[in-house]
Amino acid sequence: MARGRRHQRSPFVGVSTAANAGVPADKAGLAAALINTSTSVGGALGLAILSVVATSRTNHLVTLGASQPDALTAGFQRALTAASIFLVAAALIAVRATNTRGEPSAVPTLEAVPESA
Repeated sequence: MARGRRHQRSPFVGVSTAANAGVPADKAGLAAALINTSTSVGGALGLAILSVVATSRTNHLVTLGASQPDALTAGFQRALTAASIFLVAAALIAVRATNTRGEPSAVPTLEAVPESA
């Protein structure tokens, strides 16, 4: 059982390493805490949303007279469709997001010009 649990977390190791790259040493703890919190909250919120989608579709179809197995299948299908839409949206956001990694901005600084007398 312990072996299976270790493999469930393995994709997050690469994500955590990439997210912490370029973070100053004094901010590494804060960055790790934000990553862990957003992973936990995101997973819980995603599961809650997909459960509501599946349950509402299933209940709707049962109310209309569909058999319970057909209604459950349609509910799960609706939830998986919603999950795939969220994944595509997240991928588009990740591709379009600016990656600064704490680099200084490219905006030129203005220097004072001495006045001519």
